Amino acid sequence: MTRKQLYLLLGLLAVAVLLVVSAPEDTPELREAVPTRVSVARVERHDLTPSETVSGRLEPARKADLHFELAGQVAERAVEPGQAVAAGALLLALETGDYQDAMAEAEAQLVQETRNIARDRELLVLARRNYALQKNDLGRLEKLGAESLVSKSHLDEVRIQLIKLESEVAQLKASTSSADARLALKQAALNRAARNLERMRLLAPFAGTVNSVGVQAGDYVTPAQAVVGLVDSSELDLYVEVRGDVAQSLTAGQSVQVDVDGASIAGKVLALQLDPDPETFTHALRVRLPADGARPGQVAEVRLPLLTLHQVVAVPATAVLFEEGETYLFRLTDASLQRVAVVLGHRVGAWQEVRRGIDAGDEVVASGVAALSDGQQVSVDRGSVAAQ
Repeated sequence: MTRKQLYLLLGLLAVAVLLVVSAPEDTPELREAVPTRVSVARVERHDLTPSETVSGRLEPARKADLHFELAGQVAERAVEPGQAVAAGALLLALETGDYQDAMAEAEAQLVQETRNIARDRELLVLARRNYALQKNDLGRLEKLGAESLVSKSHLDEVRIQLIKLESEVAQLKASTSSADARLALKQAALNRAARNLERMRLLAPFAGTVNSVGVQAGDYVTPAQAVVGLVDSSELDLYVEVRGDVAQSLTAGQSVQVDVDGASIAGKVLALQLDPDPETFTHALRVRLPADGARPGQVAEVRLPLLTLHQVVAVPATAVLFEEGETYLFRLTDASLQRVAVVLGHRVGAWQEVRRGIDAGDEVVASGVAALSDGQQVSVDRGSVAAQ
């Protein structure tokens, strides 16, 4: 390339740069912002039935820590933990020697008392006959004595003998009149001895499963000592604590749904404490349900229906904006939004009760409220909007 050509190229390049630098800036085209499109719902009144969900652990419907009623040494351990038993089955037995002797003694005393009473009744008959004869003799001798045919000393002897016979009759009458009471005492002693002998055997009060056995053969036990734990888990109980407004809406025998490990089981309210706990102000509630695959110790949730709310103002739950502890709805006014502070009540499924701040007939944004702001211009979709 020649020097002349080089200078020409540099000149053209300089002209191009100058044209670029001095070119006027393009004026940006102003476009009108497109309003956000929102779905709105008309606020209406609804009948809502709220519910409360509380949880607790399942327990066997029947359980007992069994004791012996008398002290003694364990002679037999008939069951082991985990063993199913029928009602009346033998669980443990104590040595019975002393109590067998006590029963034999009570039986002998009853027999002896029965015979003594029979003897006294026979003696009373004889004593009355002797008394009658002696009395006749005394009358005859007193008549002869009046005629001076019998000595005074002989009459005195007959009178003394009559008094002795009269005393004997009185004693026998007293003995026979208390016969029934004495027999009752001896029979009671025998019954008590028989019961004590039966108490040497610890029997299952209901059908169930042995949960624990706390003693071995040869151990000495006392009445204060729990020796066998027995449970019946064919039915289960759920114990929970509920607020006063929840307790007010429940009744004994009411059907409720219990969720256990993803399964829903029908239960019923078995017991409800009317007077609340003075410290927690909650009411104890017991719900009975069939086992149906559930087992003691599992965590369960029960859904408790509350009193129906009639004709309350409600909006879709997705319409509520939660911000810094406050709750808001976006009310549509012409084509702009007004953020309104509201006081909420119960949420029932996809519906949210609004107690204050909005009225029936107002239109509110039904969803997507997190991206909206107060005073924002919007376009409206008034299609049918249901709670999601």
